[in-house]
Amino acid sequence: MAPFTPARALLLLTTGLVCLLTAAGALIGALLGGAVAASAAGAGTGAAGLAGSFLVRRRALAGFATAQREAGVRGYAEGIAHGVLLHVTVYEAAVFPRSGPAGVTPEERLARRTIAYRMAALEEVPRRVREAAADALAALDEADRSRAEETLARLAGAVRQEYARP
Repeated sequence: MAPFTPARALLLLTTGLVCLLTAAGALIGALLGGAVAASAAGAGTGAAGLAGSFLVRRRALAGFATAQREAGVRGYAEGIAHGVLLHVTVYEAAVFPRSGPAGVTPEERLARRTIAYRMAALEEVPRRVREAAADALAALDEADRSRAEETLARLAGAVRQEYARP
């Protein structure tokens, strides 16, 4: 069975409407004038419905394509924003390890820092997320726990706002 895409749903809907329109036209023609009138009315309403469905289908498919592109761009931005939050919090875990100062090697801490900075510097990162990430990374570089918690909360809020906007 073919996948149920918006284009296929629209095709099935318009096909069903054209069939119903043709049947209704034939029924009305049969009630008003017999078999010849039923054939003419059915053919006429069916042709009008088919022409209308082609016009509607073209506009609807263009709208579907636009909506799909916008959703893809928005989803990509949301994913990038979440990635920034993830890598900054991984760097936070290296700066303030729960297992004590010996829990993370300096090389691992540097690697996590590098990845967090690279992720935050990506061009696709929304501006407000990039600014919040820069503040959080600066606080983590200074190892200021209270400021880091505050800036990380601000970063999480910026990411939440990024995917919650209409």
